Parts: sequence; structure tokens; C-alpha cells
Amino acid sequence: MSFKEGKPRRVLARVAAVAAAAGLGIAGLAGSASADITIQQYVALGDSFASGVGAGDYADDGSDCYRSANAYAHQVNVELGERLWFEACSGARVEDVVANQLNHLYRVNTEHVTIGVGGNDAGFSSVLGACAGTDTALCKTAITNARTIITDSLPAELDDLYTRVENRAFSAEIVVVGNPRLFNETACSGALAITPEEQALLNDAADLLAETTAAVAADHGFDFADPRAAFDGHGVCSADPWILGYTGTLESFHPNAAGQDAYADVVLPALDY
Repeated sequence: MSFKEGKPRRVLARVAAVAAAAGLGIAGLAGSASADITIQQYVALGDSFASGVGAGDYADDGSDCYRSANAYAHQVNVELGERLWFEACSGARVEDVVANQLNHLYRVNTEHVTIGVGGNDAGFSSVLGACAGTDTALCKTAITNARTIITDSLPAELDDLYTRVENRAFSAEIVVVGNPRLFNETACSGALAITPEEQALLNDAADLLAETTAAVAADHGFDFADPRAAFDGHGVCSADPWILGYTGTLESFHPNAAGQDAYADVVLPALDY
């Protein structure tokens, strides 16, 4: 059995939290009905891969988060049937999740949490920009710098985030969601002159990000939903891409609607429901 011990552990934690709430008074938990202990809730945290950039049908919510109705959080919640707090936002780094996305985590009624963040901290968008040309040396330097961030500073930032989430929603099932490899390691117009050799190096960096994130998640007893195998053969330049190539918009190099479907198929089994 895993460290987290699944449903039995969460039931015991929920009983303890409800007992504490009874002693303190429900009003002490939060000032709104959203914290009603009878309402199970799912909180989806993260960056653009979690918000659904690339999958279309974005919410008109006054933000620049590009939260898609096709994102895996919405699809997963069809099965969970809970109150969804969809907090993931385009461009988010770990510090942004800490600052802006944790307000709807509750000790008693937060049943499920997904967290997908880290790529922006490694500067992958800048790396892709450096590789989208003819200067292979520039591309390799950018990838090396990203790998250094992933190895040296990202683990501590993720550890801090996961600790904060766990402390605020300690009876929830918390699943960390990784990113797929982006490329099929073949040439096409959508790859924006990123050569197969450079694509392979970018995919290797994506593997390092996944392995690093999974290791920190394991330290907290969280399950890791790894989409890499599901996306194999569906990267940029494949016959059936689940990742958009260059589009001239921020949707470039993000999962399309089919990619979000694949994400949902990976994430849902990791959730204890």
C-alpha cells in the first residue's frame, strides 16, 4: 500500500477534521457556503497545460488564464461529480500557484486536488524560442540552462507548494500531473525549424522535468499522473498530433482537445473516487 494509503487514510482525516469543525463551529472554517462540509470539492491547480490552452472554448471570466471547457479538469469532474474550482491559469509558475490558486482549498470538504505546474519555471517557452531557428548552439545552451533549473531550484519550489496544498487540504486525494514530450522527433513546418536532433534534446528535458516532479510528489505520498506514454506517437509532426505545432499564438506547442482527452484518461485513474 502507498504511503498515502488512499481512501482509508482520507476517511480518518475527514472524520478528525469534522470533529474539529464541530468543536470550533462551522463558521470558523470559512465565511461562505462554499466551505459547507456536505459539498465535496475538486480543486484543479496549475499552468497552461492544466488550464487547457490549445484546446479551445475558453471561459469568458475576465482573466487571461485561457481556461478551456475541454480541459482535463472539466472532463475528470464529470466522473467525480463534485464542485469544481478551476484555478489553473496560463503562464503560471509555482509562485503564482502559491499566490493565487490556493484560496479554495479546505480542510474538510476538498476531496480531490490536481496540480500541474513546473514547465514555466524551467522557462520552456523561452527555450522553444531559442530552438526555433538555425542556431543549434543557442538552442543547446537554453536547454542546458533549463535542465539546471529543473535539477537545482525547482524541487524546493515544488516541495513548498505541495506542503502548502497538503496543509490546507490534508484529507484530500492529491495528484500531481506531469507534461508529455512535445515532439515526434521528425521535421515538419509546425516544428518551426526545430531539428529532429533538437527535438530529441527537448524531449529529454521533458523527461527530466517529469522525473523530477514525480520524485518530489513521491516524497509527499502523492500519486503522479504521467501522460508521456499516452502521448507517444502523437507529438508535433506526427500523423495524429495531440500537441499543436507553431500557430502564431500562445496556443503553440500545447495539447489540443484530443490531447486534453488523453490527459483525462491518464488523470482519472490516479484519483481515488
